[in-house]
Formats: sequence, structure tokens, C-alpha cells
Amino acid sequence: MTGGAPSSSLSCPAIIADMLDSLILEPGHRVLELGAGQGLNAALLAWRTGPGLVTTVEVDPVLAAAAQDRLEALGTEVAVRTGDGELGWPDGAPYDRVVSTYAVESVPWAWIEQTRPGGRIVTPWGRLGHVALTVADDGRSASGWMQGLAAFMPSRTTTADARRSWRQIRGERPADNQRALALPGRLDDGNALFVLRVCLPDVEVFTRTGDDRTVTGFLHDGRSSWATLTPAGEGVALARQGARAAWPTKRSTSSPTGRSRARHRCTTSA
Repeated sequence: MTGGAPSSSLSCPAIIADMLDSLILEPGHRVLELGAGQGLNAALLAWRTGPGLVTTVEVDPVLAAAAQDRLEALGTEVAVRTGDGELGWPDGAPYDRVVSTYAVESVPWAWIEQTRPGGRIVTPWGRLGHVALTVADDGRSASGWMQGLAAFMPSRTTTADARRSWRQIRGERPADNQRALALPGRLDDGNALFVLRVCLPDVEVFTRTGDDRTVTGFLHDGRSSWATLTPAGEGVALARQGARAAWPTKRSTSSPTGRSRARHRCTTSA
């Protein structure tokens, strides 16, 4: 915690391994990491790629200093820098690999500019999972696939934006609209969550599983509107409040099934 707000968290080892696997890191690669945290991920990057090739950027100076101490104690030659990760670190560009340890709503263009053509960017996206992008030969775009599903801490920039939290928006206000809604698949289906994220890019979607293993969905637009989806019979009960209808009730969307690992195409360009 820094200034009363969470500034870092330690990811599950399986998630760390999954993201490093998506990075396709090889010895000799120059790497930029955004979000040093405790320094664990930077140490793993340096172990794989070699000494003197990893730069990690941390916005919190206290965390940056602690990570520097840990990395020095381990004997890793990692450059720890204090700054805004959304700006990357141009002094060391171009990089072969760029990896973020926090979630962004959109991939900062600086990351693409600082990655060599053919280089790879791995970052958590939204509140859904992480995406792996390959920078095009002309350096003007990057495209790739969703690789795994897990929620990450949002960037400080995202948090500091004008968006309000679910608790702030929900408050004690009763729903002004309630209805039954047919919904194909489960609320915690990663494919369905991805479709929602694309159809409603300004809406935050998250789920919670109760003690009885039922999954409830929560949606809000970060401003004034919210909605909940509660399992009811063969469908769900929709309750919502606010001027914006935070759910596409006029569109029927089915999701692909039969995949053990969600992979969806993503593209970003100038």
C-alpha cells in the first residue's frame, strides 16, 4: 500500500509462468518490463535472457528501491528505473520484448514504438486476461491473441482516470429496471467475457462466485450506470440502474465453446 492505495500485488506463480511462456523469451533478448513490483518477474527475465539486458520501470519509488535491493542481492544485472510505465523507457529502445505486470485498458503506443519490428508485447488487458502482440514489420501496428484469463491490478493511469469504482456507482440506489434475460453459456465463460469486453469497451465486467458456486456478473461504466446478472432458472435476472444501459439486451451473442484455452485475435495500430 502506498498513500492508502494498493500499489502492487504478487501474482500466482502459474500466471507468471503463463505470461513468460507467452513472451517467447530467448537468451540475448533486450527486455523492457513495466511494473517492477517486488522484482521477482525481472529476476526471472534476467535469468532467461542474460545479464544487463533487462530494464524494469516502477512508478512507486519506494517499491523501485526495494526491488533494486533485492535484485542486487541476487546478483542480477537488472536496470531498475522510476517512472510512468505507460511511457515505456525510450533510452533503452528498441526492445525485443516488452512485458507489463499490470492491466491497461488500451496498449500504450509508446510500447509499440519502443519494440523492434517482429518484437513481442505481452500485457494484461482490461479485467480479463493477458494478450500477446507482435509488432508489424513497418512498426505501425501490432496484432496477436488473447493468451490466458486472469485479473490483474490496473495501471495507476487507469485508476487515476475519471472512472469511479463499482461501490461508488452502486451505492444504495435501487435498480430502476429489472427483467429476465436469456444468456447462452455461463457467466464465468472466458469466451463470453471476451465478447462482452469487445462489445462494451467502456464497461467494466467482473464476476464473483458464491459459496453455492453460482456466478453473479457485475457491470458498470465507471460513471453512473450499473447492472447485475444473477442466475435464475435457465437464464439470469438482470437488474440495472442509470441512464446508460450497461448490457446489450437487443443483441444475442453466442460464444465459441470447446476450447481449453481462450485465444482471441487483437490488433492495435497507429
